[in-house]
Amino acid sequence: MPKVNYTFDSQLKDNLEDETINNKIFNGNQNNIKLKNVTFQDCVFKDVDFSNIEFDGVDLVNVIFENCDLSNKQFDERLLNDVLFKDCKLIGSSFIDSFIKKIEFIGTNAKYINLSGSKITNIVIKNSDFSESSFIETKFKKIILSNVIFTKSEFINTPLKNVDFTKCEINETVFDMTSVRGMIVNQFQCTELVSLLGVIVDYM
Repeated sequence: MPKVNYTFDSQLKDNLEDETINNKIFNGNQNNIKLKNVTFQDCVFKDVDFSNIEFDGVDLVNVIFENCDLSNKQFDERLLNDVLFKDCKLIGSSFIDSFIKKIEFIGTNAKYINLSGSKITNIVIKNSDFSESSFIETKFKKIILSNVIFTKSEFINTPLKNVDFTKCEINETVFDMTSVRGMIVNQFQCTELVSLLGVIVDYM
């Protein structure tokens, strides 16, 4: 978890461009804001609804989001280093082709999230809903999963060797042969995976 020593409460300024914001905490509504090529470092966002905050290139370094709504926000081709999303909404958010290191999703609603093409080192996902999410050609290194819903998600050309899914829901989740090889599942999930791969099991 990021350790942030912020200085004081603050409000985002409109039309921030090519700036680095350090050591701030942002609370509550932040309306009609445009951010372009902005880096947030050592910052905290609490109870912030990002619906009226426009992103055009945002990097995150040592940042905490708590009880925030970042649905449909794009972090494509961006840097995220040491970031925590706790009790947040990330419905439909996109992290395509991003460089991600040390990221945690705790108690997060991340339905339809897209992490395709990203390079991810050290990711923790706990007590979260990642239904219908996309992991296409995603590269993982060190991943911890606990009580995660991956129903109807897709893992395509995404190696999952030694990734433990035993405490996750993978009903109707799509895996290709590259992804499924070496992943860890329980006996009930094994039956689901076998049927997805087109194998017919005779229980007679």
